[in-house]
Amino acid sequence: MKKQIFMIMALAVISSVSAALSFISFDLDTITNVLSASLVSSSLSDDERESIIYMREEEKLARDVYRVMYTKYDLRPFRNISQAEERHMELMKDLLTKYSINDPVSSDETGSFTNTTLNDLYKKFIDQGNASLIDALKAGALIEEVDIKDLDKQLGVSQNSDIKETYTYLRQGSENHLRAFVKNLRNHGVEYTPVELSKEEFDKIMKYESGTGDKNNNCGKCNGCCNGNYRIGNNHKSNNKGSNNRGNNFNGNCPKNNCIYR
Repeated sequence: MKKQIFMIMALAVISSVSAALSFISFDLDTITNVLSASLVSSSLSDDERESIIYMREEEKLARDVYRVMYTKYDLRPFRNISQAEERHMELMKDLLTKYSINDPVSSDETGSFTNTTLNDLYKKFIDQGNASLIDALKAGALIEEVDIKDLDKQLGVSQNSDIKETYTYLRQGSENHLRAFVKNLRNHGVEYTPVELSKEEFDKIMKYESGTGDKNNNCGKCNGCCNGNYRIGNNHKSNNKGSNNRGNNFNGNCPKNNCIYR
């Protein structure tokens, strides 16, 4: 009798536990996503985190200045390069999302910045560009110099491969944009003198305007790529043949987003 009572009590306990567990839903996908986000976030250094935040707004600075200059002077390079800077902003936004970092671009309004240094730089470049078309082109060249210099700094503190790849891509774009502004200045009879970059680094970037390309700028003039028909490099992996892919598969020989805009 006692054995039967014990068995009944045991079954009752098991039944109660089973009933309680039936109300608990284990969403494995949710658990996996939470754990993955936690691991990704913890793998990011403070320097990398700050660099992503800063570069997001620095790309916005370039876009905003070029938009204002295009409105004022109706010169095609300002329009086209501002569109490229918009795509660069999107790439930085992708990194912010991946690493669960708050976006510093709280307002997409032209000239609105969280970073006070960038806010001051924006006003400086706008004042310079408003003086004349030549000054606007010089301001554009200087912005790209600053961008290249800052990207070199950020590449030095970044360890994660996806961040380094993104910065390398942005740097290629800045080199092409710098060449475009210098070319337009020459078309107006003005020879540009570098301000932020050393003459050696500047000359190296200008040298590849001929289209020969180098390790930092594999596409040179981007011949044929502005229509999406660019070549894929022999030593690079890419799956964005001619497409406007925002992802990190941008190591093609001549990225469409980084064409020289004339």
